[in-house]
Amino acid sequence: MAHFLKKAEKLLVMKTLILFLSLILIGKSFGQQTRIGFFVPIDLPVKSSMPKMSTVGGIGFTSSYSPFFHAPVSLELKANIGGYGSRTISQTYQFDDGSQTITDVTYSSGMNKLLIGSKIMVGGDYRAIRGYITPQIGTARFRSRIAIADPADSDACHPLDTDIRQKDRGWVYGGEIGAEIVLSRLLPNRVSDEGHTLFFSASYLRGFDHFEYVNVKYMTDEIHTTMVTHTTADLNAEFINLNTNNIHEHKVAEVYHTPFEMIGLQFGYVYRF
Repeated sequence: MAHFLKKAEKLLVMKTLILFLSLILIGKSFGQQTRIGFFVPIDLPVKSSMPKMSTVGGIGFTSSYSPFFHAPVSLELKANIGGYGSRTISQTYQFDDGSQTITDVTYSSGMNKLLIGSKIMVGGDYRAIRGYITPQIGTARFRSRIAIADPADSDACHPLDTDIRQKDRGWVYGGEIGAEIVLSRLLPNRVSDEGHTLFFSASYLRGFDHFEYVNVKYMTDEIHTTMVTHTTADLNAEFINLNTNNIHEHKVAEVYHTPFEMIGLQFGYVYRF
């Protein structure tokens, strides 16, 4: 069932992107209003819901389509990629016979979002600064890559899994409120093209369900033994003892399972065609 939902989700996202691009091409053919641009997103976790999550920074792309010229409502697509942790830690692994091996483990984690919204402008089209509000729905995706280095000493145990990936995707909903600045109206002596626009906004997003993610900022160089009690919150890797050919499983990271709740800040530029 979970596999079916993942496939349906990917299919829906692809169809939405194709439909959105088609609307943009049709809109340009009939002189309707299209905007494209980029922005810098900063996503701040609400600590009461996500106590083990960190601030996410990144870069994003935005595009919007208005069915009528100068209409106060448009369909908007926003997509961004971001990261919240990258670090290399020297980890110590202890085996059943009391021997230990030390190796470097590199953690890198990030979050992507894809949102669709209905952007509603507030204020007259002639103004230099206009407000807007955008109800949104879409998906968020957490991703982590854990690269385990192979120990150099021949007596130690070596990892069978040298590259481990953890990811989780789910549906989110919320809204964005912000303001647009038309540079030609704010600085008429310096900018003549009315298409150049800056914007800044704040957003709030919640998840329909819980999300799973790894956060490198909460990792420590503790001794990981084969006697540890593994739970669904553990991310494990297999090591092999070259002398005995015994395979051991060790915890390499903790997977946090929490609700999704974030406050976002965005600063960006768009050009209106």
